[in-house]
Amino acid sequence: MKDLRLSFINRILSSYTHEVRNYLAIIKETNGLMKDVIQIGKSRAVEAKQFLGFIGCVEDQIERAAAITDYLHRFAHRMDCERTAVSINELIEELVALMTRLAYRRRIAFEKELRGGLPSTVMNPILFHYLLFCIIDSRMSCLDRNGIVRIATSFSEGRLRINVSSKGDVLQDGAAELCRNEEINGLAAELGAEISKDGTDMVIKVPIMA
Repeated sequence: MKDLRLSFINRILSSYTHEVRNYLAIIKETNGLMKDVIQIGKSRAVEAKQFLGFIGCVEDQIERAAAITDYLHRFAHRMDCERTAVSINELIEELVALMTRLAYRRRIAFEKELRGGLPSTVMNPILFHYLLFCIIDSRMSCLDRNGIVRIATSFSEGRLRINVSSKGDVLQDGAAELCRNEEINGLAAELGAEISKDGTDMVIKVPIMA
């Protein structure tokens, strides 16, 4: 199981580095276009208009890179403590942001419906990340291109509830098999959580712990 958890972290890091390389490539290309405009020597009015567009593009890529770097920074520090008070919604936001490239490669989109005002709980955040990663990755593997993976949170019967569902052409329904997966159930047990199947949804129920 330790090797699988390291593989999970490796996939997150790989996704992050590919994403940032894309942002840097766009910045480099934009700088090349600005150089071309200067060398061609167009009128100053045209240059000014084009440069404003180029600058806007560079700023946008810098903001995107800064945002995903912030998510990775928070993800890395989730490993500092084995048990700490966390917001389930924040953990989901981080993981989804870091998995976006993995989903894009499969032409799959994410939808989130995160209920506000949920109570925090004490848990091992990186274990929760790994558990949710396994479930989302499984749902993506069952979908054809242009599918959607939806993550929703709620509070019911004194527990936090995370529903992971999918929309689109389903290649296979792996929910039942996932519920029987020894590693998945072992992760849930470590967290004091429960994994179940509700229709085609995968459900994680997390107790409130102080």
